[in-house]
Amino acid sequence: MPIRGDPDSLSVGHHVDAVEDIRSILRQAAADRFDFVSIPLAAPQGQGVDYDFRPSVESCLTLEGEQWRTVVVGRVSESLDPDTASTFSEAEVLRSCLETELRWAAHLGLQYAILPPPHSALDKGATGSGCSYARAVGDLLAGGLFSLAALEDAAPVALQMPATSSGWKAWNRFRTLCDHHVRLCCALELTVDKTSEKELERWLAEPVRCVILSPSTFLLNRSGYPVLPKKAKALLEQLFRRQVQVIIAEPQSVEQNEGLLPRLSYIARLFQALPPLSQAERFAYSHMDTLQAPLQPLADNLESETYELFETDPVKYAKYQEAVFIFLTERKQEGRPMPFCVMVLGAGRGPLVEAALKAAERAEVEVDLYAVEKNPNAVQALRHRKRRDGWSSVQVVPGDMRSWDAPKKADVIISELLGSFGDNELSPECLDGAQRFLASDGVCIPISYTAALTPVTAPGLWANARQGAAGGGVADLETAYVVHMQHAFYPCSAVKDCFEFHHPNWTMESNDRCVDLDFEIEVDSLVHGFAGYFDCVLYGPEHISIHPKNFSVGMFSWFPMFFPLRHPQYVPRGSIIRSHWWRRHDAHKVWYEWALTEPAPTEVQNPGGRSWPIGLL
Repeated sequence: MPIRGDPDSLSVGHHVDAVEDIRSILRQAAADRFDFVSIPLAAPQGQGVDYDFRPSVESCLTLEGEQWRTVVVGRVSESLDPDTASTFSEAEVLRSCLETELRWAAHLGLQYAILPPPHSALDKGATGSGCSYARAVGDLLAGGLFSLAALEDAAPVALQMPATSSGWKAWNRFRTLCDHHVRLCCALELTVDKTSEKELERWLAEPVRCVILSPSTFLLNRSGYPVLPKKAKALLEQLFRRQVQVIIAEPQSVEQNEGLLPRLSYIARLFQALPPLSQAERFAYSHMDTLQAPLQPLADNLESETYELFETDPVKYAKYQEAVFIFLTERKQEGRPMPFCVMVLGAGRGPLVEAALKAAERAEVEVDLYAVEKNPNAVQALRHRKRRDGWSSVQVVPGDMRSWDAPKKADVIISELLGSFGDNELSPECLDGAQRFLASDGVCIPISYTAALTPVTAPGLWANARQGAAGGGVADLETAYVVHMQHAFYPCSAVKDCFEFHHPNWTMESNDRCVDLDFEIEVDSLVHGFAGYFDCVLYGPEHISIHPKNFSVGMFSWFPMFFPLRHPQYVPRGSIIRSHWWRRHDAHKVWYEWALTEPAPTEVQNPGGRSWPIGLL
């Protein structure tokens, strides 16, 4: 039974060197509290071609189909790397043997098969590149060998790799040669050596299916029990949150307390000692690595469920309430006549209205509040709350804020029109159109917001976006996505400001923008795109932010944005990635364009908003 955790459980497997009786092996593994076993696909000396191939088990009839799918992982023979061959004919024999074993794994319906490392690319002094090995595997994947895998979301081929710098470079070369196939993942051998922490962090972005703990991975503590080195332990604890499996190999010579079961108990303690998720983390965890199209509230009416989700945020509306309280208190202290005119623009189902009314009550001031909302369905909720909650000072206004004729000037305009990239839900255009009914000394809450960007390694997100662009289309790789990035690595510690907006915009400065951003890469990386954030000043000291350097802890109303590149860019350590960003508009839409000129020029993505327009109407 998997080790119970919160919110996930951990499956741990036993690495078995030889198979005599698979049923007996599974019974013993279950008795030892293992969830599955890893077995060789071929019997010793049975790695022949076609009819000469001898499997490690008698046949597929040895177990039921469900058992093959859930409790057995297969390992391809170590000797089948075609790049180790000295002649082309010998390489073809190895390639054919490799194909035979993988077809056997596919026939059994295993949850995945582990490929041996590309030794020709890893061994010191080796001249091989791993190209023939990768070509053979990529050819089988592209040919649909595992297209009917039992688990639709499974990646059934896992390439074993050491968690070292040379291991990542070999992995990156291998998966690139396989055209980033979604069925190719990694079996990470937790050998860290002198690898830096930043280099180890790269694996957090990769599709690691399982972590292999070989005998040499462990050290013995003062009591003689096996433990992991500090860096290996830290990496494994982070990988636990990425739903990996663990495979433990039994040491050849077993001293007291050093055997297989103490290692299993140690891993179980590590997993169950993970800190519990906060409310915000639990919400984000349920949306992990899920690409979502950004909302377009001007073009589309949001559904009740969407409103309800955002209204549960424990931070955002508390921050708004405090900002409004500070403003109203200042106006009261200035001796301004009451009631103060407060306008909530884009009121939705009323959370900002409620926050403003609570702020007014705390400040002991009178207000006339106008709740303006264009979504006719949300207007019904506002009218209901006015009756139910006794909002006697609230007037519900159905309609678009840009065309509403307000009966008086507002002391303050309050809105929550921000997207994950700040302006991507057209807050500037909406507020520019509404500021005509703001008093000359009136205030907007928020006052300003700034978008920011940083390069990101996110192979899974990029592959998922590309899948939508099958058939030669480019639209899905020219669209930005809202996503909680879990399998992601940030090769540059800098997060740089991109577009900034201030309200009110009395001079009606254009909301079009253009900026060039340079980032120095701190470790060899494959960059798949950019992560986008925003930082927003509400009023006075109050702000809300998803910027990594200034994050509003506990807030979950926004996830970052992912701007994919059409083609991932390999960027060596110390190199510069130079990016160019535009925000543009016409009479009907707003859009972003982006491109690179370093390390190599790329095409401008989303020109004219051809793939991702944000509707103004």
